[in-house]
Amino acid sequence: IIANVQIAYSQQDLHFTQQIFSRMNINPAATGNTADVDIFLLGRLQWIGVDNAPKSTLLNVSNYFGKIRSGIGLSLSHDQIGLGHRSTDIKASYSYQIDLTDKWVLALGLSGGVFVGSYNPLSNTLIDETEREEVNNYKEKETIVTPDFNIGIEANSLNWTFGFSLTHLLNNESTSYASERHIYAYASRAIMFNQQWDMLINLAYMNRNRTHLPELGIMGFYQRFIWGGFSWRPDIVNKCNPSYLSVMAGAEWKIVRFGYVYEFGVGSNNTLPPNTHEIILSFRIPKTKKR
Repeated sequence: IIANVQIAYSQQDLHFTQQIFSRMNINPAATGNTADVDIFLLGRLQWIGVDNAPKSTLLNVSNYFGKIRSGIGLSLSHDQIGLGHRSTDIKASYSYQIDLTDKWVLALGLSGGVFVGSYNPLSNTLIDETEREEVNNYKEKETIVTPDFNIGIEANSLNWTFGFSLTHLLNNESTSYASERHIYAYASRAIMFNQQWDMLINLAYMNRNRTHLPELGIMGFYQRFIWGGFSWRPDIVNKCNPSYLSVMAGAEWKIVRFGYVYEFGVGSNNTLPPNTHEIILSFRIPKTKKR
């Protein structure tokens, strides 16, 4: 049963709760949205203790070049999913920023690279003998490399962010070695209560074929040093049963940011272990100004 769930999951983009901090891998328009060099590393471990449980990593690196009003970056993600399936997505990313008004900036983005999907039957941990037939159908490791492109748009002001993007533009359907086209839309609102307290409300939506994945997140920041919050991801196709809740906390000090998420499922239809963990570590390196 677990194996079947994991194979289905392999056909979908990686989902990270803390994606609000760095989203250029799903929307290239967000490349270079800070003045500093931004290095963002994220790791996600699902269902710890279960054989062949998914393990995912993401690395985003970006920089903004003011003279050409452009952001340039590199995104690398790797997903290890049960029954020997692996995928690696490597893309170079570019965005161009346009001042709409003195308060709003519009960014247009494009990213391109390769999607590497592989299957290695020798790396399997069999749950029961019924899976042996599937493993025996493959004699050796198989790897398929396909071109991959994303496009997106993002609008930002001091307190608002709106974004829309398409990933895997060339793919009309998913296979065991490639992911099909995804649609993303999101909006966030920053509320500044006073010099000490801020709040961020985030709404996001992902569509892939018949999969609909909305998410609501609320985060509170104290002196922009420590934060905490939660997110809720309902399965709307099944009337929000199951749903997934995430509790998060983190801190930022000078150029370093650290965050942690614990995710668990709720509802009578939830059959997955409640022990998914996510960790981020990021650095913002200020660029030296020439005198």
